[in-house]
Amino acid sequence: MSRGLILSPLFSDNAVLQAGRPINVFGWSAAGTLISASLDDVHRETVSPKSGKWIVTFPARGYADHAELHVNDRTTFVSRQVFIGEVYLFAGQSNIEYKMCDEAEFQFEYADFDLDNVSFYYTPQIEFEHELSLTWSDEPKPRWRSLHADNLGSVSAVAYYAARLLANAHPTCRVGVLECFKGGTSASCWISEENLAADPLLDETYLIPYHQAINNRTAADFDQADARYRSILDTYNQKKSHFARTHPNMSLEQVKFHVGHTPWPPPMRPESFLRPSGMFHTMLEKTAPYTVRSIVWYQGEGDADHAAAYERLLRRLLSEWRREFRDQEVPIYLIQLPVYSDVARGAWAEIRLAQLQAAIQLNDVRLICAVDTGEPHNIHPEHKRTIGERLGAAMLEGSATPLVQGYQVRDTMIVLNVNYARELVMREGDSVEIEVGGKWRNANITIAGTRIMIDDPGATAVRYAYRNVPVPSFFNERGWPLSPFLIDLGEAISRSS
Repeated sequence: MSRGLILSPLFSDNAVLQAGRPINVFGWSAAGTLISASLDDVHRETVSPKSGKWIVTFPARGYADHAELHVNDRTTFVSRQVFIGEVYLFAGQSNIEYKMCDEAEFQFEYADFDLDNVSFYYTPQIEFEHELSLTWSDEPKPRWRSLHADNLGSVSAVAYYAARLLANAHPTCRVGVLECFKGGTSASCWISEENLAADPLLDETYLIPYHQAINNRTAADFDQADARYRSILDTYNQKKSHFARTHPNMSLEQVKFHVGHTPWPPPMRPESFLRPSGMFHTMLEKTAPYTVRSIVWYQGEGDADHAAAYERLLRRLLSEWRREFRDQEVPIYLIQLPVYSDVARGAWAEIRLAQLQAAIQLNDVRLICAVDTGEPHNIHPEHKRTIGERLGAAMLEGSATPLVQGYQVRDTMIVLNVNYARELVMREGDSVEIEVGGKWRNANITIAGTRIMIDDPGATAVRYAYRNVPVPSFFNERGWPLSPFLIDLGEAISRSS
């Protein structure tokens, strides 16, 4: 069936296009269709490829409160009024999706709301499509919305707190927040099948188990498994509700400590949103290559069961997203997982280490450490201000939270070099530990500026705050915590004698 011209809903009226960078505009039409587009007085043409997804690129331009975008295929003409401003993509799973209406300080923010230059775009959470189409399931038709007090509760809390700082720093331009997230998802949901299959470990961890779970099973088999899961879930919810009623003074965190956590994940089936590469096709490919100033990725909870594979998974995801967005230099901000105890011992510590390694090894990937936030028994902590404001400040400065980028060995002294700090401040909390003879113990340390000096001969490894619920003790001059780390002294990051 022939497809008429469709301009991506990202380019609705009042869309925010990125200033200062080439602007990608895209949509869909029948293959071979000549597409003509103009942004004010600049014109571009292209022919729709076999896939149907056409893209034109306009040269970078400055801020504008009013610009006109026109697209046509000689039979259909589409016109939009747009802003040229600053655009930021916020992506990941449930803690970046966590809405302002559930955030601890929502009522205060609602009462004091005074922003007039922020717009949000919510990417529809399409879980499955039988074929490429632009029917948006049961979601409302996607469009850019100006943020005001009455819709504040519907937006990402982390994104809001970051955007507030960004908007106040750019009072003369429109700030656009592009939301693209889905709670419960693994990072494997957000990259292509080809990318997963190219790495034997990721293929073995994600693709092979998925195909084993769905092959040679009927629709009735899947329905029966779903029914069993719903029964288990209903029993759990009844137990939790009864316990909460009979212990009215307990917090949700305390209740879950006694009755356990929500059974997860549900059974796999071909149309499950948890399937590998699902969100890559149904959400990301409908978002890229929209031009953005930077990308925020807050995820990792959904991969705690496969923490050993996460470093490779994350690096592949970040590299592929840069290709999809046609910008190999777009800054990416990684929000490191906060504290949480109700997972396998060391699982979140290992996820944090993978996030740290991505920030060290990939250009312009900037870590936002959050181990001074969170709740040990609540995977969805209600307080998002600290993370959001820390993120927003780092995005404004092109900065990050402090991390150990390298080390040197000088005789018996190990010198750890801390980046993103002018000075280090120590508080009570976890100590730097060294491994000697296969056993861990506290290290003898001194601080010299932004260096941590360890005078302890015989160490084979160094670690700090490497557990699910650490108590951070090192901060930079603005109170941002040092990322947890684990360094095998036999595998140097930047070692010199």
